[in-house]
Amino acid sequence: MTVRRADWRVARAEAADAARALPRALETVGLADAVGRTLAHDVTSLARVPGSDVSAMDGWAVAGEGPWRLGTSIVAGPVSEDAALLPPGVARPVTTGAVVPTGTDRVLRSESGHLSDGVVTADDDPRRPSHVRRAGEEIDVGDALVAAGTTLTPPRVAVLALGGHDSVPVVARPTVALVVLGDEVVAEGVPGPGTVRDVFSVPVPRLLDSLGAAPATTTRVSDDLDATVAALDRPDRRLVVTTGGTAHGPTDHVRAALERSGAELVVDGLAMRPGQPLVVARRGGTLYLCLPGNPMAAYVGLVVVGTAVVDGLLGRRPAPPGSVTLAVDVAHPRAGSLVQAYRVTPDGAVPTERQSSAMLRGLADADGLLIVPEGGARAGDVVPALGLPW
Repeated sequence: MTVRRADWRVARAEAADAARALPRALETVGLADAVGRTLAHDVTSLARVPGSDVSAMDGWAVAGEGPWRLGTSIVAGPVSEDAALLPPGVARPVTTGAVVPTGTDRVLRSESGHLSDGVVTADDDPRRPSHVRRAGEEIDVGDALVAAGTTLTPPRVAVLALGGHDSVPVVARPTVALVVLGDEVVAEGVPGPGTVRDVFSVPVPRLLDSLGAAPATTTRVSDDLDATVAALDRPDRRLVVTTGGTAHGPTDHVRAALERSGAELVVDGLAMRPGQPLVVARRGGTLYLCLPGNPMAAYVGLVVVGTAVVDGLLGRRPAPPGSVTLAVDVAHPRAGSLVQAYRVTPDGAVPTERQSSAMLRGLADADGLLIVPEGGARAGDVVPALGLPW
């Protein structure tokens, strides 16, 4: 489906859907390598947690009414034969996490009881909490642990370990090629007259990697149609990201190269500034994310659309936008939406200084991006906002 000058929400959804429609390779990884990966299938538990009734406190496992005569100690670890049964009238010292013997009515906390001459007595406590974690109270065999499409955080990997798993199926990291277009772009040093420093070749692959993509290959290409066509011909890559060449000037060849290669446009421009010339296209099993050449416009496109593309390639649903309250008026007399980098202040969100389509300083100092509707917004208005993925 081709979207002309799409609203940013529509473009974000269309790009994610196009990416999600592409085939995904799967692999199995050990838990040591699972943090940050995307789960490929729903995973259920192989175990109960706790596996047995265990003490939630240090104290005494007691049976019947007190006082109780002192029995042998129980510590966390494999259950020994003498931990199998607790007769009435006996209190056995127990550590947190230790399996309590059959017959245990409750665990008396160390702070709530007293030992004297081999006899344990309890303080008066009308509540009489059990302080026993029952078998399976957190997880039972067959319980759903983590759903497909979920990013595996350290706590989620820990839950998978609790559930008895040593490895999990994950989505393979999508392969990426970065193509930096433009005769004016120089790779190092102080740019001379008419040239600009390459601000994409180092940061963009790192950003894509942090989002879950595989390490990107990077190619720098001159302003030439044939060279652009050749650079975009990467059927071995799931995602090709380009910077520059998306406008309609005499040296902008991205759209012509996509057309010559037979790619289908998914998004052809955004009703949003900066970032208006962004293009998303698809050919076979490859998706193209074509960003403007101006730095702020490119990074806005990466945040607004690029993050959703990587989510889609991994089978994840993009996080919904948040919102912020403006601390100042933001004028916007032009058509479409206005994206502004902002800082959080005690009074609300304030756009940063030194930001335009060609500037990066304001973005480097920002807490997020806010999106002002056509016509502008006033202090106190609540506007959509997106977090920065770095």
